[in-house]
Amino acid sequence: MNDTTLFAQPPGLSMPATETLVRIRAGTKPDPYDPDATASDWTHPDTIEIEGFIASASSMRSPDGLDTPVESSAVLTCPDPDTDVRVGDVIHPKTDPRRRWQVVGIPSADRNPFTGWRPTLEAQLREVRG
Repeated sequence: MNDTTLFAQPPGLSMPATETLVRIRAGTKPDPYDPDATASDWTHPDTIEIEGFIASASSMRSPDGLDTPVESSAVLTCPDPDTDVRVGDVIHPKTDPRRRWQVVGIPSADRNPFTGWRPTLEAQLREVRG
C-alpha cells in the first residue's frame, strides 16, 4: 500500500432512507430602531428543499400554570455536509408542514483529520407543542 491509497477519499455515504425536508430562514429587513442594522423578516422567508432525516432524541412535558407544552429534541442529519442550515432556521418534512423544528445547535460537518472526508451535516433541533 502506498501513501495515496492510505489517504484516499472514502466513497460517498449512502443514505437511501432520507426524505425531502423544507428549510425556512427568516429574510432580512432594515431595523426600525437602528438604520445601520438589519432585523429578521418572517413575512418574506427564504425557503429551500433539502435531503435528510430527523431522528428523535427525547421528549418532555413541562407543566407551566394553565399551559402544558411538550418539548422534543431531535437530530437532523443530511448526507450533504454543505447543506445550507443555520441556527434559527425552521425545518419541517415536506409531507407534514405541521411538524416544525427549530435549529438550536450549531450545525457541524466534521472532517476526518487523516483523510479530509466529511460524511454528513448534523444539527440539534427542538420542537415545542402546546
